[in-house]
Amino acid sequence: MNDFVTYLNSLNNANSSNENALAEAQVTNKFYKDFHIDRNLGSYLVQQLKKKPTCVILTGHAGDGKTSLVYQVLKSFDIFNEQEGLKKYDQKYSSEIDRELFYIKDMSELAESEQIKLLEKALSGKQQDISSIVVSNTGPLMATFKHLIKQGRISDITEDNVEMQLLELMDKNEGLEVKIGNYEILLVNMARIDNVVLVPKIIERITSENLWEPCSKCSKSDGCPIYNNYLSVKENKENIVQFITSYYRWLFESDRRLTIRQIIAQLSYAMTGNQNCNSNMDSESIFRYHFSNLFFGFNGLYINEEAMQIRAIKELQKLEIDSKETIFDYDYFVKNDFSHLTTLSHVVISKEWNIKMQKYKLKPAEYMKTEEPYLLRKAVRRMNILFGQNNRESLNQLLDELFSPIFSKYITYHERKWNIKESRNMKATITKALHFILVGTHSEKQNEKIYLPLQRYGTGMQNVQLLLGELEGNDISIIQKYTESVFDSDENHYEIFISFSSKREYKVPLMLLDYFDLISKGAVSTKLNPSLSHGINKMKSQLFLDYKYSDENETIRLLIHTLKGTRLMKLQIDEAEIFVD
Repeated sequence: MNDFVTYLNSLNNANSSNENALAEAQVTNKFYKDFHIDRNLGSYLVQQLKKKPTCVILTGHAGDGKTSLVYQVLKSFDIFNEQEGLKKYDQKYSSEIDRELFYIKDMSELAESEQIKLLEKALSGKQQDISSIVVSNTGPLMATFKHLIKQGRISDITEDNVEMQLLELMDKNEGLEVKIGNYEILLVNMARIDNVVLVPKIIERITSENLWEPCSKCSKSDGCPIYNNYLSVKENKENIVQFITSYYRWLFESDRRLTIRQIIAQLSYAMTGNQNCNSNMDSESIFRYHFSNLFFGFNGLYINEEAMQIRAIKELQKLEIDSKETIFDYDYFVKNDFSHLTTLSHVVISKEWNIKMQKYKLKPAEYMKTEEPYLLRKAVRRMNILFGQNNRESLNQLLDELFSPIFSKYITYHERKWNIKESRNMKATITKALHFILVGTHSEKQNEKIYLPLQRYGTGMQNVQLLLGELEGNDISIIQKYTESVFDSDENHYEIFISFSSKREYKVPLMLLDYFDLISKGAVSTKLNPSLSHGINKMKSQLFLDYKYSDENETIRLLIHTLKGTRLMKLQIDEAEIFVD
């Protein structure tokens, strides 16, 4: 019996057994020490608290790890009692910083009167040489600050201003001590933290050898799907980490950020399927509860509706990436060659494939009439995604096939500085897309002018366009900027920007880059997030202002589209005469 399996089952909400899904319940569990990851953000807060008395406020979504950070800080100062766990609020002396540390585990658990009293205590603690950590969701935090202002306990700021100032702090999330009225706070918005960087560490913890030692000694281990999942993940850990990290990066960049709790829920469920050491297993259990099926929310060939309660699985189902063709489909489905898979996965899927397909050899007409062959091919693709033996090049190709043709490049440029060739290619892609967006046609050659025509919305391509301005090729630059996190060096990354000679810059997130890439390749119509569409329209408006013609002679310029290409015509009107160039 391995109690760690029971612990993993308690970390997701796919069924009612989730007593440890909340951090306050986890911290007293015997496996929490082995599973907990000390975050760099926690180390940053510890350093700030060591310097001087500080009031730290942690806000964010449920499951973002606020309570775990309180545990990390208390443990760092050696003032966390394993037997007591975390109280609703408490104050303890730390010899390491030679002062008292007051904490509120969660403001939402307190009555309104207690929230007001305890937040004031935390804010004023600095005056008594006391540090404090306050955990609160945005709503209670705003409301309590307003109550304190209304009662005259916070001065030098109005209720309206405090809301605006707190929201601005949450948006910037710079981790700096800032004055709010007559008090100073260090506010951290956990909802702005990139949790994707923690995924490799989480998988490393889940597959720690010491946690699976009881399974290695179990007499049932050979037929156990849970232990097989552990061994399979260990066998292909690097590729699995790369794919799962990329999947969560895709969600993050498409405004579907996951909390730490939601990430752990999917990974823990994928290891066990909420089965345990006493579950009844049969000959198909290893395939039915294989990591590749569970991670996607399947039990064997069929969707497990309970797994849809896990948000990360639900989002993965929406993408339908196990329905997309890959370069290995021919090997798998025509040649029945599964050698690209890891050893353990090869054994599992070969057995299942041969059993399921045998009956269609005897009755080939049934092959096209039933859904099972299609579902089996999807299962093979799921296994290929997670357990294919890929090098970096083939993994990038797989990511591009599954998510977006530009995705692997975006990940690469997110991690490192691009070279000259990559920079030139990126500029060619984006300028070609801008030409189509602004003019309505694809550019005939690189670095040509981009004209700014007057366009009537919804009329399609116009053969003759009145020009209001133009950009030269050297007016546009595509640059990378290195963004550093105050809290966590693991979050440092590069971002892509369009820079114009007018000194204006526009960030190019993944979804916008994907849109540019599709447009540059000739896509006639493609969907774009409304907020990004608004951003493009705003950029277009600014370009018309910055690069409009300023002719003293009042020259009219027309762009004429012909079968032989575009032609520029200039008109000047002088009384009854028109001069044409």
